[in-house]
Amino acid sequence: MTRYIPNRIVRFLLIAVFILLPSASSITSPLGAGVGSMDKAPQPQTVPVKASAYSSGVQCNGAWPARNAIGGRLKAGAVNSAAADWSRFPVGTKFRVKETGKVYQVDDYGSAMVGKDKVDLFMADYGQVDRWGLRDVNLEIVEWGSHEKSLKILKPRAKAGYVRRMVEQLEAKLKHLPSTGNSSAG
Repeated sequence: MTRYIPNRIVRFLLIAVFILLPSASSITSPLGAGVGSMDKAPQPQTVPVKASAYSSGVQCNGAWPARNAIGGRLKAGAVNSAAADWSRFPVGTKFRVKETGKVYQVDDYGSAMVGKDKVDLFMADYGQVDRWGLRDVNLEIVEWGSHEKSLKILKPRAKAGYVRRMVEQLEAKLKHLPSTGNSSAG
């Protein structure tokens, strides 16, 4: 048995679909891409910085050879260690250097980075460090780290002036950011 649907209901449904369908593409996800337009992927944030390099030896890493600031080993491979001002690039921030294609994750800090748009890229041997020198590069942010985790690690170390400056900057930022556990931003 076939049911009869009045033409006016069919027309109403078709009109509703055509009115609502185009507006669905203007709805934005938290990442900013239109839900209805898969070809509009969000663009990663690019940050211009100065980049130096360091190695695991005593000449670059002082009293903590081969160790990063979070207590692990410095990494070289698919994802490499990097040092930065954690109030600008929080611990855990993952980025790609556009000029080389290499991926780094912030797991270290150093006094030379504090207050500057600068990163220090870990390299496996001192020869690479020497050849790198100091360069202007563009970082493509893959994933932002956590301001909260950075502050938790740094606060007990705030006797050092440069660490204290990072702590003060992080506390100021956290006053203005909603608590998420994984703050994004630079």
